[in-house]
This record gives sequence, C-alpha cells and structure tokens, in this order.
Amino acid sequence: MAALKAINKIDGVPENLDVDFIKKWISSKVSERRFKHIEGVATTAKQLAARAGCSVKLAELAGWLHDCCKEVKDKELISLATNFGLQLHPVEKINGHLLHGPVGACICREELGLTNTEVLGAIAEHTLGAVNMTTLSKVVFLADCIEPGRNADYTRPIWQALNGDTDSHFVAGNNDKVIDIDMGILVSCEAGLTDLLKSGRLIHPKTVDVRNYYLQVIQSRAQVVS
Repeated sequence: MAALKAINKIDGVPENLDVDFIKKWISSKVSERRFKHIEGVATTAKQLAARAGCSVKLAELAGWLHDCCKEVKDKELISLATNFGLQLHPVEKINGHLLHGPVGACICREELGLTNTEVLGAIAEHTLGAVNMTTLSKVVFLADCIEPGRNADYTRPIWQALNGDTDSHFVAGNNDKVIDIDMGILVSCEAGLTDLLKSGRLIHPKTVDVRNYYLQVIQSRAQVVS
C-alpha cells in the first residue's frame, strides 16, 4: 500500500490521494464486503502491472477507485450518467449497473480532482472493457476478474491464459514471468459471455466487440509467428 505515498508526483493525480485518504473515501461509499473486493483488485492490479510493464502506482490507484460507484442504484447511475453528458446505450438504460465504471470515473474527477486520463480510462472501462485498451486498463479489467475473492473455477482458466500454461497448474504470484495479457483478456471475455448466455441476461454489444477484437489480436499474432 505504501506505493501510493509517492503517487503525488504523477501528472493528474492530486497530492492528497495517498492510500489512507483513498481507503477512507472508498469505505464511506461501499459495504465491507465490497471494500474487501476492491482491496483484492488493488493488490492484484499491482501484481499484474509489475508483470505487464505498466505503472504499479497507477494500477493500484485505479484498483482502489474502480468500484467507487458499484453500490449506487441503477436509476441513480442512469441519472448521473445523463447529467455528466455520457451517451447511453439502450442496454445501459435497462441495466444501469453497467454504468458504474464510466460514472465512477466522472465522480473521481469531480470529487477527487483526478484528471489522469489513464487512470480515469481504467476505471471507466473495467466492466465492459474496450477495444485497444491501454495496458493499465487491461490490468485493472483483469484484476477485477481474478482477484482472490473470485471463484477459483472461474479464475483458473484466466490465470492459465496469462501464464501461458498448457495444463491445470497456474501461478498467481510469480512476478518474474511476463504475462500474456491479451490472451487473458480474451479468455475472461469469453468466460463472461458464457455466464451471460447461461443466465439468459442481456449482452451489451460492446462485450462482443471487445471479445472479437482480442480474438483478432491473438489470431494476427499467431499468423506472424507462423
């Protein structure tokens, strides 16, 4: 957690955003159970960032802030999104909870004075993902999927994809090994789509677009190698 103590030297991050301030701010907005999830995401984001080659400090910061609006009611999220001038997809008007990332980014800008575009983007994109995400956004998206509180049956294939394993073995804490972050994104998207189909819920077209984008990334990479 101490890594955030020096984060004030990064452009767009106010000096007062140390870990103590953030924990207090977040705990006033979410339940204890949600706070534990957020803490797990922040920790996992740090681990992934170290292996993916992006800022560990910004990954931890975005991890702490990503779910700041998760427990805001759907109708209020829709209202806030409209007030912030966000363009709403019809699926988002039905499932307002999908807006907690974009609205959360707006709230962090408004209430915390956070203007760092990488961090705001990672907060906004962590639920549905996006095509051509920054490495920081990918890290936070994946950390949200595989933090320790998640079901191991769900996280195991994603860790296998990240680590490049071909069997059932996976290592979550090996910071010396470079991860295949795009493969991890693809597997996590497909797992999410499978869950949505099984449960009979609406699927946001962006979810399909993101899956297809990273499938093409992986396929193009394979063609270059061959």
